[in-house]
Amino acid sequence: MTYPDLRQRMAKRAAGGAQIDAPYDELAGHIGDAAYKVTEDQVAKVVRRAGNERAAFELIIAAAVGAGLCRWDAGLAMLK
Repeated sequence: MTYPDLRQRMAKRAAGGAQIDAPYDELAGHIGDAAYKVTEDQVAKVVRRAGNERAAFELIIAAAVGAGLCRWDAGLAMLK
């Protein structure tokens, strides 16, 4: 439902990348830094901007995957 470019920017932002448009930036940043601190208000803002819950879910998953891959890469680097 969402554009691949936006999903990629969410993933990169969650991995510590450059800022993106509000309200996506705040949510992706929190997912990357401390996902347990994500608030209902942040999610609600993304739902409104994205148009529906399914689109917001895609963006949240993209951010989570981006953060996870960043941590995976850091872990592999430590093992080398």
